[in-house]
Amino acid sequence: MTIKVSRLKPNTHEGSGRVRRFSVPDTDIRVTQISTFCPDIIGPGPVHIYLIENRDALILLDTGLPTGLAKAMFYTWRRAPIPPDLAALPDDLNEQQLVDGLRLAGYSIEDIRILILSHGHIDHFLMGRQIARKAELRVMAHIMDTPEICNPWGPLRGWLAKRQLLRGTGTPRPPIPIENIVQKLDLESLGFALRVDIPIFEEGPLLADGSPVKDIEVKHLPGHSPGSIGLMLGKNGGKKVLLCGDVLLHPITPIPDNLLIYLRTLETLKAQTDIELALPAHGKAIWNVSGRVDFLKRHHKQRLRMTYRACRKPASVWEIATIRGYFHTEVKPSEFNPLAASEALAHVEMLMMVDALSRNHIRQGVHYLQNSGEPFEDVYGRIMNLVRDRETSPIVKY
Repeated sequence: MTIKVSRLKPNTHEGSGRVRRFSVPDTDIRVTQISTFCPDIIGPGPVHIYLIENRDALILLDTGLPTGLAKAMFYTWRRAPIPPDLAALPDDLNEQQLVDGLRLAGYSIEDIRILILSHGHIDHFLMGRQIARKAELRVMAHIMDTPEICNPWGPLRGWLAKRQLLRGTGTPRPPIPIENIVQKLDLESLGFALRVDIPIFEEGPLLADGSPVKDIEVKHLPGHSPGSIGLMLGKNGGKKVLLCGDVLLHPITPIPDNLLIYLRTLETLKAQTDIELALPAHGKAIWNVSGRVDFLKRHHKQRLRMTYRACRKPASVWEIATIRGYFHTEVKPSEFNPLAASEALAHVEMLMMVDALSRNHIRQGVHYLQNSGEPFEDVYGRIMNLVRDRETSPIVKY
């Protein structure tokens, strides 16, 4: 049998609103993909929520985020006016899109009993409180990401932890200090936290009420976040569907939290030859998982090469991030862009782990790095040796 795909509803708002159904071969599992709004001007684009149904359970994977909060948060952060077409979207659009998608699948929010979060980034769980108010459900997430999910101050904590680090990279300061934004918000009432009832500690069969859910397995896929997980759907020995969160994306590329761990996860997925289809949290379905993994490996090799060559002379992380061609879209040197800085920093850290970059000097609090002068292929060989040596990890994450 092959995977059957049916479209239940087309896109309606800014690339969101589409509902599709996938059937997993040789099982009674059906997966309904519900695309919800997230602005691609400054965010990753629409968030896909997945309803998984079989005889044992009815499961929701991820929640998206409230539309009104998404508009206010993203555009306030960038200090940019909301485009009129986006401002006109209903503030409850995403909840409407979820309700519509569930209805087309034959269910309502009240029917959901298990909510699983692929990882602890806010675009994947912030609508969870609204769902939990209407359904008697249990929330599951990997233990490594629960601090971000359960603590309403988690996003602020994460920002404060990064603030000094970003200054050291040379990244411009944000147009509005995060503290000024937070002082105007009641993060608890806005739903910046969701209780995790069942933390996931290890890979294996998905458990509900202590019993395995038929043909569903949890995979730990760290690197984009420490607790990123995927759900593998299908029978042992047969072709499977992987719900992969942000670990694999197409056409955009995930930002690694830790590039070493992420490259190891890519190696794991490359060896998993039974995946016929990967369904990500953003973008297009991935029918050739091995090919996408190879693309991502080449992508990071090229970015490591550009990072290494940029440091022939001492360079800051921000100078690297703003090199023409480093990203597909221009990163303006004068504008605050923490995602660009984080991406470049992940590649700098990887090169420092194998002694290919070292700090040359610090000027006005900004670190400047210089390469070792070796041929890049020698450096990359050491990186791949470290990636494949699962028994060895640096004791310091640079």
